[in-house]
Amino acid sequence: MQQVDMAMGKNSPMSPKKGQEVTDNRINQAKLTSYEDERPASPAPSCAMIRATTMEKLVESAVEVFDEQGDLIDNSDLPRVLCLMHKWFISSEELAEKYVQLYQNCDNYVVCDVICQHNADNSKCMRNQFKAKICHALRYWITTFPVHFDHDTRLPHVVHNFEQVIQAEGYNKLKELVDISKVPSYDWMRIFSVRNPTAKHARKVSLVFNHLEPLELAEQLTFLEYKTFRRITFSDFKNYAIRATLKDNPKLERSIALFNGLSQWVQCMVLSRTTPEQRAHVINKFTSVAKKLRSLQNFNTLMAVVGGLTHSALARLSKTNACISSETQKTLVEFTELLSSSNNFSNYRRALRCKGFKIPILGVHLKDLISLNTAIPDRLEDGLINFKKMVQLAGIFTDLMYLQNMPQQSVPFEANLDLVNTLRLSLDLNYTEDEIYELSLAREPRNSISSPPTPTKPMVFGDWVAGISPPDPNMINKHVHDMVEAVFKNYDLDRDGFISHNEFDDIAGNFPFVDSFCVLDADQDGMISKAEMKTYFVRANSHALRNSFKHDFHETTYFKPTYCIHCTGLLWGLIKQGWKCKDCGINAHKHCKDTIVMECRRKARRESSAGLPPLEGSSRTYLPWARSKATL
Repeated sequence: MQQVDMAMGKNSPMSPKKGQEVTDNRINQAKLTSYEDERPASPAPSCAMIRATTMEKLVESAVEVFDEQGDLIDNSDLPRVLCLMHKWFISSEELAEKYVQLYQNCDNYVVCDVICQHNADNSKCMRNQFKAKICHALRYWITTFPVHFDHDTRLPHVVHNFEQVIQAEGYNKLKELVDISKVPSYDWMRIFSVRNPTAKHARKVSLVFNHLEPLELAEQLTFLEYKTFRRITFSDFKNYAIRATLKDNPKLERSIALFNGLSQWVQCMVLSRTTPEQRAHVINKFTSVAKKLRSLQNFNTLMAVVGGLTHSALARLSKTNACISSETQKTLVEFTELLSSSNNFSNYRRALRCKGFKIPILGVHLKDLISLNTAIPDRLEDGLINFKKMVQLAGIFTDLMYLQNMPQQSVPFEANLDLVNTLRLSLDLNYTEDEIYELSLAREPRNSISSPPTPTKPMVFGDWVAGISPPDPNMINKHVHDMVEAVFKNYDLDRDGFISHNEFDDIAGNFPFVDSFCVLDADQDGMISKAEMKTYFVRANSHALRNSFKHDFHETTYFKPTYCIHCTGLLWGLIKQGWKCKDCGINAHKHCKDTIVMECRRKARRESSAGLPPLEGSSRTYLPWARSKATL
């Protein structure tokens, strides 16, 4: 099929010659410069035929693929491509104005019978038929991409003015086609809320990792992913494709940070267990979660979980791996093959052809976007739009914008906001690969047979997950507040505003390496208040205060039994048994000193006297996540 350059020639007439008979209400493509031969007129070209064009010609062609009843001729994909991808070239407001201009200038495109009065009720009038097609094309845009008409503040203004033009001409039925009063609100894309807040759960869902069913955890992780993914706009994706950086792109950065945070949380939950059997149990459970994520068609979260489970920090744990069931090992191999980057992620791309609710792997499609934008220009000779690029971009954006255009009611499960808030804070915690790998070495020290000298990423990981900045402090504060409220709502059974020791032990299972009950109980009254818990987690995530928690360790010889502040184990040996902080005097093993999360109290007092306010209710704080680069 011959490709068409849909550009108007300099001498091409805009309308048929006076008196010319028009037997078909299709735009006569023989008037285009690409049709300089004398082949007969044909219908508007399909996507496969168009190579380069103007936006005006695209709008005309998108109108011509509708019949008078509003049905697509030959199931043309041209209107969908134009509605989806026009914002790569012009704004939605400008596109709507081109439809309006085409309507108002229809005399230039359609010649009716000389005796036709063009009455509004004359269904045989070719001008009326052409106007109906324009309104049907707009109706297609409204029904297929309603989010455009809710989010773009200027677009509804153009449509409302167009309604008045139609009404003034007496075309009431056509006016109904462009009515946007029933477009649903998409505020839920901006506001974090439960789809059905009045729904009653059949039973109380535990907030504790050890007690969570894999399906519950998979569903709430999917809901968190869904809420984050669908906030990313077309402009966010376009800016990333053009600039190839996450700078000034907070929504996209937040989504990738969630991916990284989940992968790291999986690793830390495994490494927080002290025995190989316990670590294997956590791996088995996360593998079950991965199965549920696959059934939910949440490929992005699936990749984060599998990436965490196959990371070298866990893969090197030979004693732990020996305790993993054969079924789990087989499942991990299958998922690794599914998410493999071989043949340009061909296995994953086949799986993504599934129907219904699904979340694509963000990083794969971002790479596609950058590659395509780099290789193919937006415009060709004479400034014409490169329509081939528009079509290929539409293929990528169809996957990326799937969730944004999907009604919220299509989510196949209910959300437990309490659990979501707890998970959200857990995933906000920021580690480095070196920190996690150091803990892996502490759990199972390196030997001559296993353990590479530095951490390596599994093959399902890509470079796109790197370079994410720590979460914004305001976001951390909000997440801490929501998490603490969820904890007290579910575990403060007597509603006295305090959490007991036993309740805290269960809650702490969601947070690897969280400090002991007595650390959070700042006033040492045997109970943890909301204020104490909020203060702990906020300060634990305050990167600005990290310097207050660095210790000045030096190797020391002890002359009496001394125990490690971190693991409580005895410091063994005859000389130089451990490491002691010169400032606050705490003692630790060599392999434990970098994991100490206790505030250096002498430093804290000095800084407090210099103007840094001490923690409320206590002169000491132990932070589980504020640590230097070389520690965890």
